[in-house]
Amino acid sequence: MTPEELLEIARTTMQAAEFCFLISRSDSGYANARLMQPFDPEPDLTVWFGVSPRSRKVGEVERDERVTLAYQYPQDGAYVTLLGTAAVETDLKLRQKYWRDSFEQFWPDGPTGDDYVLVKFLPGRVELMNIARQAAPEPHGLRAVVLERRGGDWLVVEES
Repeated sequence: MTPEELLEIARTTMQAAEFCFLISRSDSGYANARLMQPFDPEPDLTVWFGVSPRSRKVGEVERDERVTLAYQYPQDGAYVTLLGTAAVETDLKLRQKYWRDSFEQFWPDGPTGDDYVLVKFLPGRVELMNIARQAAPEPHGLRAVVLERRGGDWLVVEES
């Protein structure tokens, strides 16, 4: 499969999953995973999250931008793991764009309130498997397809 086909499989798997884990590094150096409801990935697989600026995850992202996202969609025997960088975004227009009405229970002041910001994730590496869509190298289930962004292009890379 081409990188474009594989990225489309990754994108549709991410959309189907609805939730993912955002994994960052804690102060003590351990991985810290949180279940999140991301917005659908952008065409380049950029992912946005609504968060409180007072949350632990915001502090961790500000200390170390390297994070991992992990999605699972068991109906297709599929998962997508993305490695990349994250940054906190406070732009009001973006906060209004990335808002769900269901968020009001967490942020009653809405997207213009001081307690709502975004985390923007930019992937540099994608590991995926989707048995239903035949995106899994032989032997199936033992290795993932791996893509890396090099410059502006995504390339399929071989794992050792």
